[in-house]
Amino acid sequence: MARFRMCPTSEQAGVMLGHCAHARYVWNLAVEQHAHWYKGRGAAPGFAEQCRQLTEARRDNAWLPRAMPMCSSRH
Repeated sequence: MARFRMCPTSEQAGVMLGHCAHARYVWNLAVEQHAHWYKGRGAAPGFAEQCRQLTEARRDNAWLPRAMPMCSSRH
């Protein structure tokens, strides 16, 4: 695993913190969706369905496409 040292300017650090906040928001929504899914409803949404929902959310929320340009890629 490679390691890199980052020395961002204050403006860059602000952008990075904003990106992390948006990524955490989207992640927490996905976790909450699974946590609140109850057994009588069948299976919780899988990866493909959550990707579809994310695409729809990007369409409905102007901040999301700018903030999360690569969040739908699988890691």
